[in-house]
Amino acid sequence: MKKRICLITPGHLASNPRLVKEATALQQTGLDIHIIFSQYVRYLIGHDQRILESNPAWTYEFLDWTGSSLGSRMIRYCSAVMQKLTNRPESKINRNFRWQLKKAVRCRADLYIGHNLAALPVAVLAAKKNGVKSGFDAEDFHRHQITDDMNDERVKLAIRIEKKYIPQLDYLTAAGDAIAEKYRALFKMDVLSICNVFPKRIQTVIPKHTTSPLKIFWFSQMIGPRRGLEEAILGIGLSEARIELHLLGEIRPPYKDSLHHMVVTHAGNCSLHFHPTMFPDDIFQFGEQFDIGLASEPGFSMNNKLALSNKLYTYLQCGLALAVSHTIAQTNFMKQFPQAGNLYKTRAELADILRRYDADRDLLFETRKASAELGQRTLNWENESQKFVKMIQSVLNLE
Repeated sequence: MKKRICLITPGHLASNPRLVKEATALQQTGLDIHIIFSQYVRYLIGHDQRILESNPAWTYEFLDWTGSSLGSRMIRYCSAVMQKLTNRPESKINRNFRWQLKKAVRCRADLYIGHNLAALPVAVLAAKKNGVKSGFDAEDFHRHQITDDMNDERVKLAIRIEKKYIPQLDYLTAAGDAIAEKYRALFKMDVLSICNVFPKRIQTVIPKHTTSPLKIFWFSQMIGPRRGLEEAILGIGLSEARIELHLLGEIRPPYKDSLHHMVVTHAGNCSLHFHPTMFPDDIFQFGEQFDIGLASEPGFSMNNKLALSNKLYTYLQCGLALAVSHTIAQTNFMKQFPQAGNLYKTRAELADILRRYDADRDLLFETRKASAELGQRTLNWENESQKFVKMIQSVLNLE
């Protein structure tokens, strides 16, 4: 009988590319895949469905928390009340904890894998109940994902969950070397680093733009503050190069207006363009039209300093030159792969990078080619998934 893997996330599939990549890799080895997730953003429902339709062999269960129906509104109301009244940390961190645990236990999997800290207790407790194994993917340094303030209740809750459940795991993976090293030091256990890379793709020929404005690309599910965009706009203004800044993601009108005002006031050389959120796999083809991928993390928390985001690895598959802010993880990355772009500490250094690329389009072209080559040969899921699959096979004694 095939072994069954249950992957759990508190949110959407479309918001969790690491889970989707893991599920795909494991299914390709002949394992059965079952996924438990929740939906709370209406426009992402179609994205989730597209993922599921592309993987018809997967089984799944989801909770509609969007409020789009009477039943869903009742679920939202009841879970909100329960979350306020409960003292249980598992329910504090996951508003759908009870529902997800019930479904996970009934799934009868051979291995439960949690994604995002709210899913960690679900994976461990379901595995204990069924006498099987559990694993967790630390996509962030979760205890300091939002802030480094040790008095913040969110930090206290995350630490409590980590201390209780991580020692009970059969394995732990982390999104990159820096985060893996933090968890190794905290829990004195092996942590496998799995980078946020993406599958290789057939790229179009990289064009050499000689006279057009430099086109800079940045994306996220949400466009908002504390993402380094303000500092980047000031650097763009200092460069005095002709530049188009393209931002993809959901954005609220007040923040959109503030960015427009900043561009008008400080970066008259820049035209600002907004693009709506799209299906994750479509971003790669969309991104090919740009020249430079911006990874502008400001380092507002320890996690933000340690994390290598999906952006960075997406830009490689798009064949973009990298303009990367000076966080711990991104600095280490650029030291290892300097051919893919440039690191900046200040807005003035970003301005220098942009001036250089604007003046030397051959340099920009060669950097883009090197970035694409890195994605094709080294930093891709075809390579990275081998480490993950080998570890799972060892956990399940399938080797």
